[in-house]
Amino acid sequence: MSTEFRISYVIERRMPGEGDFAEIGFGSSGAWGDIDGALYTVQSDIQNRQWETTDGMPDPDEAEATR
Repeated sequence: MSTEFRISYVIERRMPGEGDFAEIGFGSSGAWGDIDGALYTVQSDIQNRQWETTDGMPDPDEAEATR
């Protein structure tokens, strides 16, 4: 068995007038044989607004629309 890496992440946002950040998304790179592969997947997911959400979280394509 070879070494594998996974990067798990959370995306948080603080709206104007709010005191704290709120979670608006999350994700994982899946399993990769090197850190660069895992990082590439995370970067791609975030840039392409493909992170995961649950009920009450904004659609990734609309997450910045309220700026």
